[in-house]
Amino acid sequence: MINKAIEFATRAHAGQFRKGTRRPYIVHPIEVGDIVSTMTQDEEIISAAVLHDTIEDCEGVSREILAREFSERVAGIVAQESEDKTKTWMERKSATIEHIRNAPREVQMVGLADKLSNMRDIDRDYPVYREELWNRFKMKDKKIIGWYYIGIRDALKDAFEGVEAYEEYSRLVHKNFE
Repeated sequence: MINKAIEFATRAHAGQFRKGTRRPYIVHPIEVGDIVSTMTQDEEIISAAVLHDTIEDCEGVSREILAREFSERVAGIVAQESEDKTKTWMERKSATIEHIRNAPREVQMVGLADKLSNMRDIDRDYPVYREELWNRFKMKDKKIIGWYYIGIRDALKDAFEGVEAYEEYSRLVHKNFE
């Protein structure tokens, strides 16, 4: 199932790149799946991690398609990771923080892995691009971006403190935003 998810995500994200880079987008969902695999061996959760951005960012991908191709559980996890793009950045991020705090653990794992992958990119790219880095984001204010990543960290603390992925995420948030 995981290989099928990688193949599906590779096709779905074809031609996409990470924000402000020429790095193929598929690197991100594969890394998210890899991070989740450090927390569980459940193939449906790992597959959902690889597919986590497909409903939100890929034309022609829906919850129904993922349920048919994978399972209702995989589709449900991915759907819970998808943001409502009709809302403002602040509305979406506030809703994400509140949702992840009380979401099922499998959804929290995917969310944590997604944010850790993003923080690794920020940590890797900041020394090269410095303050120009923030221009690649919709929200260009470092303090507000930091508010979001700190909010995710705090929302997941009780559930994941002591888990390697969470501890790395916390260190990177502290290093880059506090």
